[in-house]
Amino acid sequence: MILIEEVDKLKKYLFTIILLLSIVLISGCTTTGNQTASNTSTGTKSYNGDQFNFNYPATWQLITSQAQNSTIAVGDPASADKNGNVQVNVEIQTLVKPSNVTIQDYYNSTYAQFAAQNLGYKQLSDGTITVNGKTALENVYVLSSISKEQRAVWIQNRNTIYIILCSAPISQYNDEQDKFNTIVNSFKLI
Repeated sequence: MILIEEVDKLKKYLFTIILLLSIVLISGCTTTGNQTASNTSTGTKSYNGDQFNFNYPATWQLITSQAQNSTIAVGDPASADKNGNVQVNVEIQTLVKPSNVTIQDYYNSTYAQFAAQNLGYKQLSDGTITVNGKTALENVYVLSSISKEQRAVWIQNRNTIYIILCSAPISQYNDEQDKFNTIVNSFKLI
């Protein structure tokens, strides 16, 4: 009898420990290797992830993105609309590049699909830039269906494509260029 009671107590303790560990893991109280840090001398914060790092304005914060393939998103909380959606933001998306397709072909196909959809896609500029020594493709465009101007910078590392997507309402886009450039120019693959 005593042995059965002891086993029952141990089961309850074990269950409690597993439950507590599950709660800690689900709540995000553990680190996944991604960190942010502030740098008051430059007025920026730094994001250091498993695959890349970048600086972003100190007044911005990490935000949740619902976009497919989004790895991380940061934005200006002062730009939130009445529903709490941050309107001025940058998100980093990652895609696995099919082995038989070049980054240029994937890029062209993506924007051809945008043009074919009823999104009000209008390309403003298209070209290449250098981001930390790597050649990157850049597309600046308007999506009138959501009244946003966006800048997408595509960088390839092996079979992964990283897209730095800068987004703001059309009327605010030009005012945000310095902040967007802070992120794009500091983006570095690890």
